[in-house]
Order: sequence, then structure tokens, then C-alpha cells
Amino acid sequence: MTMISPLSGVLKHSLLACSAVAVLAAATPALALGQMSASRPIAFGIESQSLETALTGFARTADVQVVFTPELVRGKRGGRAVGVMAPAQALRQILAGSDLIATQVGERTFSVSQASAGATDAATLDEVIVTAQKRAQRIQDVPLAVTVIDGADASRRGIDSVAGLVDEVPGVSINYAFGGTNYGLISIRGIGGADDYKPNGNPSVALHVDGVYQTSNAYLGMPLFDLDRVEILKGPQGTLYGRNTTAGVINAITKGPGDVVEGSGRVEVGSYDYTVMEAAVGGPLSDKVGVRIAVLAEQGGGFMTGAGAGDLADFRPIIGGVVQTQVPAIVDPGRREGFGDKDVFAGRATVAMSFTPGTSLTLKLFGSRDRGDTRQYDRISAALDSNIANAGENDDPYEFYSSEYPSQSIDIYGASGILEHRLADNLNLAVIGNVQGAERSVQGNGDGSPYPASRFDADEKLSQTSLEMRLSDDTGGRLDWIAGVFYVSDDIDFDTHWTSYTARTKYDNLHKQRRNSFALFGQVDYDLTQKLTLSGGLRYTRDEATFSGRNDDLNPWGISTFTTTFATTNPFVWDRAFEDDNVSGRVTAKYAFTPSLNVFVSAGTGYRGGGFDGTSIFTQAETLPFDSETVTAYEAGLRWTTPRLRMSLDAFSYRFKELQATTRLANDTNGRANVGEAESKGIELAVNAVVFETPNQTLDLDIAAAFLDTEILSFSSARVAEVLSTVGDPLPGAPDVTATASLNHGLTLDNGWRLNSRLSVSHHGEESNRLNAAPGNTAEAYTLLNARLELETSANWAMYAYGRNITDEVYFPELNGASRLVGAPATYGVGLRYNF
Repeated sequence: MTMISPLSGVLKHSLLACSAVAVLAAATPALALGQMSASRPIAFGIESQSLETALTGFARTADVQVVFTPELVRGKRGGRAVGVMAPAQALRQILAGSDLIATQVGERTFSVSQASAGATDAATLDEVIVTAQKRAQRIQDVPLAVTVIDGADASRRGIDSVAGLVDEVPGVSINYAFGGTNYGLISIRGIGGADDYKPNGNPSVALHVDGVYQTSNAYLGMPLFDLDRVEILKGPQGTLYGRNTTAGVINAITKGPGDVVEGSGRVEVGSYDYTVMEAAVGGPLSDKVGVRIAVLAEQGGGFMTGAGAGDLADFRPIIGGVVQTQVPAIVDPGRREGFGDKDVFAGRATVAMSFTPGTSLTLKLFGSRDRGDTRQYDRISAALDSNIANAGENDDPYEFYSSEYPSQSIDIYGASGILEHRLADNLNLAVIGNVQGAERSVQGNGDGSPYPASRFDADEKLSQTSLEMRLSDDTGGRLDWIAGVFYVSDDIDFDTHWTSYTARTKYDNLHKQRRNSFALFGQVDYDLTQKLTLSGGLRYTRDEATFSGRNDDLNPWGISTFTTTFATTNPFVWDRAFEDDNVSGRVTAKYAFTPSLNVFVSAGTGYRGGGFDGTSIFTQAETLPFDSETVTAYEAGLRWTTPRLRMSLDAFSYRFKELQATTRLANDTNGRANVGEAESKGIELAVNAVVFETPNQTLDLDIAAAFLDTEILSFSSARVAEVLSTVGDPLPGAPDVTATASLNHGLTLDNGWRLNSRLSVSHHGEESNRLNAAPGNTAEAYTLLNARLELETSANWAMYAYGRNITDEVYFPELNGASRLVGAPATYGVGLRYNF
């Protein structure tokens, strides 16, 4: 696949502005603004010549991108385009007589494809352009497993965070087993569900927002809105993305200024007093500068009922039959309906500047503020649970007992910029810089009880600085290449205050981590023949980290068993360092049987840097760094695209060494360690089809499914019984089957009105949430049914209504022994949307 772009194809888009101060976003690949208009007449002087050369000249003259496969244009001659005309008209003249057509698929991007016989009025699928390989390509030409959800579709599905991708994208899951709902672990294809839930960990899934790598899973709480699209790259990405991508990459790409003033706004109300308001406006201030502002406010939606402290109200520990009156009694906060409300405000501002036809700069400022309720666990009924932590639970999964109703304080903010400059006709430079941070204050008591066996108050401060520089030649011909350098530094200070009836005390964990990572990378794509393309890439990564901290037993009640319970000393102090390097890479062969059918095979390696456990550390052995994790990956895929059908089929097999996982340690606390070897293999299928299309009606069908087989091959533990019970088990966060299907119908009414409807179903298979999983840590499969109806008027207004989980299925995304996290019941809403 070839992309011709005078600006190297990809500008960046916005991320968000928060609180009272508008804060602005991380650089992401969006499309070059150039002269701000792809429709303005331009003087062309392109004579008849080879089609590939003609398209190259057209892209440079019009300052746009042209995306096509090399085999599509080889041996063909381009027509003459001379005179002042709109770029689209010039492109039609160049393609005249070639049996090819051009479709505008972005603000400044055209895609060239084969014209089908008699296809003028035939039903066709929209062209999908992605930047998964850090340049614009048609999705069917990318030799990777990539799932794309465009921004409008994400809004229709209610995807407003990374966690919202679960049950919408097969093969993606989330695990909250260890740290509660503020410490989710995203997994792709079964990898990531055993990650470190603390903010200093190394997530297996690398989140990028507008091209900027997010160094901590703390950034998973960043709201996603005003999206252009979300790209999910499945499988190890050891070349172009590097460290901590053994499961894959999620690229969230937000909208930027267009070539005309446009915008949108929507207001929505739903079940459980849910409301959301979103607005965005953008466009050119001049022929050199464009601006876009987007804001989001989200409130309510809490569907849980707090029943107070129940039977544990006024409870104090009893030792040797003596009530410990020096210990404050458990407080009963009273009953509270509608707990779990959201309280989010976010904003984003983007300024895009075009200095010359070959030089552009995009600056972003972003931020979000979250003061919502911290979603709580429920416990199974008291009849089935004799544990002291049970406060008299009934069978209602939407009612829980607690001594408090905690809210969270999460602020994420930052700035970024991307400079793109054409050094020569076939040499482009991109520089992406970012500074951002987060402050979080969260509380939890993950056993779904008022009983503070291990209740925590966590205060976390994060900051990161990153810089990426890339040189590329992607202007056509038989050889495309990209080379770059990447550096990121992040600092994390996180302190946790614990109240533990288990250890009869209160104690503090104080942690500081500093981490630097440097990488060199490159990839070459070479058309060996008109049909066969070979690709190869390498990445060298070097990681360094320091980790220090201390534990202090406060012993406020004079009855502490801290040192004996945790087999530690008081205070306990540590100061450690870690460094490692790695070379990872990938080789791929892609064969195009026809312009619409191609297959690929690949082999590669991935790397997840070693580091430090961020949980409660009590012994010297726990302060030692764990080793880096590596994976060997083999994949094969098929892509078949016609005007009415797009199909992808992928098969994969991964083998992991030095698997990093959170597991039970020798002192019965949860911690991070290298636990052995594992494998993940499976098959994924996706089909998008136009079932029929008439002048007044359309019906589309989307089906996607992932079938996983994961296994722990070896497990390191001093407990023989745990080794025997763990080897052969599936990995955490690895449902065996996940699938989605949707029917999308459109009907044009009188006066230009249109009625759109969507009916979708998603299935999420059984999965465990930890190694050594007992039956109480394995969630059953569930199936959800959703529906949406929208009426669009000819004046750009739209009214819509939706229902999610409309069968009101009771399901548990998380089982954690006697505690459980229940999914949302049936919810309904209506909204009003306006585009201009």
C-alpha cells in the first residue's frame, strides 16, 4: 500500500481542557491541514504520464494525501490535468480511463480503488483509513489485526472511556480483581489481565491518545470524546510501538480543525438520573490557522443502593473476648439510593498551523476532572457467606453494605505538539512532544463490606515527558521506510494509608518510582514483485528505573500485629534500581492475489520491561525487581474487500517467557513477580457487509468474534499445591469466546428526514480474574442486547432513544471470592443532537 503525502500524512488532533482552565491535548495522527481546503481550485500542470508519477505530482500540488496499493497502478497511464480546478476534479481527470476511482475519506485524504462494473449506484462500504503503522493506509492493506471504531459509532455505542471497548470489541476484556474499579487491567487476546494494578506498573496494552504513549494504567480514566476514531491493534507491537505492547495498542484519535467551520452538540438524559452534555466547534481562522474546542460534562447514572453498615454498625474488634474500645466503631452512613454517579468534566483545545505547504504544527491542551462515586462491590448473601465481613447481605446484587460512600478525585492534564516538515520530495520529518500529569485520590474496600480487613486511601501523583522523532519515505515506489527515536520519562509518587483489622492497625506505604526509556526503531516495506510485499522492522529499547519507599506501622490502637502478620519489620525501608535493554522486531510477507484479496504471515517478538511491584511491600525479596517479559508471536491473516463486503480472518500463536503477573506471595499478600511461561492462541473473524441498499433504504450487517485458547505452561511458587493447580489453567482476563453482531438499518422519509436503527448483541465468555483461580474467581459468560433508534431531520437535528442490556440480564464482570462486581442493569435514554 502506498500513501502519497506532502506532509507525511498525519497531523495530530486534540485532547482535552478541564476544570475552569481549558487544558489541551496530546499529539495524534490526524490528517494534514495544508492550505485548509481540499476543495479550493488550484492551478494544475500534470501531463499524461505513468499513473504512479501522476498521482505523486497531484498530491504535491494539491497538498493532500493519496492512498492506494502499488499493484493497483503499476503499468497504467494517468490522464492529463492542466488548468485551474478543484483537486477532486483533477484527480478524476488523472484516473480517467484507468478503471480506478478516487474517494475522499478524510479532510485531506483520497483513496484510490478499483471501480466495479456498473457500480455507479451500487451499495458500497465506506473506505476505512487507519494510521496503525504511523502512516495513513487502507485498513485492508495493513498486515496487522486492527479493529476500528469511528467517532460517531463510538458515541452511538456509548463508548466514553477505554473500559467502554469491553463488550464492543471481541478479544478485549478488563480485570478489576485486585485494586477495585479505579485500577482496571485491560487485556487483549488474553494478555494483560494479570498485570500490576498499581500506577507504576507496565501495562501489556499500550494506550496512545493522539499519538502520545500513556505510561500508566492511571490514564485509563481519561474520558474519550469528540473522537475521530479508535484503533485497536491486537498482538505484540515490538517495532513501531515497542515497550509494554505485548498484548497490543489502543490508539484514540480525536478530531481536529476542518477546512470549514463546523461543530456539533448533544444533550442526553437516561436511567438513574444520567445526563451528558457535549459540544465541539472547529474550523479555519485563516488559510494558515485552524482551531477546535471540545467540552464534555457527564453526571449521574449510579444504579447501586447503599444499605449502610447493616449488622456491622458500631462493631469493634474483639480480642480474647474483650471489646477493643480504643478502636473507633464502624460507622453507619445510612441508606443511599443511586450510588455510583459520574461527575466528569473534560475539555480539549487544538490549534493547527500551516506555515508552508510542507510544514505544519499542531498544539494541544487537554484536561479532565472526575469527582464521581467510586463504584462498589457487593457480597453474596449472608446465607451463603458466614464470613465476619458479611453485614447481612441479601440476594440483591445491586445493593451493598458499607461504612462509607467514597468519591474519587482524579485530575488528568497536559500539553503536546506535533511538528511535521517535508525535508524533500521523499523525506518527511515528524516530531511529537508531550508533557502531562495526573493527580488521583481514591479509596476502596474491595471485599464489598463495611469490615475494614484492608481498607485503603491512596494518593497518587504522576508526571511524564515524552519525545518522538520520525523520518519517513512513504511517497510511493517499491520502497517505503520509517525510522525514529523515542524517549519517555515518568515520575510516580504514590502513598497508601491502610486501615487493617487483619493486622489490628493503621499503616502507611510510601512509594517513589522514577523511570526512563529510550528506543531506536525502523521499518522497511519493499515490493518484491507487483503482488508480494516484504516488511521488516527492529526496535532497540533501554529501560532504567529507581524505586524507593518505606512502610510505617502507626499502631494507633496499641494492639498491632503488623510485623507478625506480614512477616516484616517496622519501619521497613528500601531503595532499588533496575536496568535492562532489548531488541524486538517483526518480519512480514504480504501477497495480493487481487487488489481486493490479500494474505499475510508474520513472525515477531515483543518486550515488556521489568520493574518493581507497586503493592504493599513487606520483605526484602519483594523489593527486588522482576525481570522483563518477552513474547514470540506468529500471525497469519486474510483480507477480502469488495464494494459490498469487507472480511478479515486472523490466526495467531504467542509464547511468553518470564511472564509477569500479580499473584499470591509467600506472606499471603498480592504482589508482582515472574511466574513462568504461558501461551495464547486463537482465531478472530470480522465481517462488514451491505445486505441491501435502495434509494430509500440501507441495511448493513457487522459480525466479529474472537476465539481464545490460553494456558499457563509453567508456574513458579514455593507452594507445590498452587503449582499443580495453576499449570494448565487459562490466563486471567482471557474469555474463551467474545463476539458482537449488529444490524444497522436506514430509511429515508419524506422531506429529507431519515430514520436510523441499530440492534446489537454481544457475548462475553467465561473468564477468571487471577492466577490460582478458584471457582469464586471465575465469572460466568453473559450476553447483552442493545438497541438504538435515531430520527434525523433535513435541518441537521437528530433525536434518538436507546436501550442497553434491554433483557435486564444480571451479570458479573468480576467475581472476587465472596464479593462481586455487578454489571449495569437495563438502562434507557433519549437525546438531542445537532450538527452544523
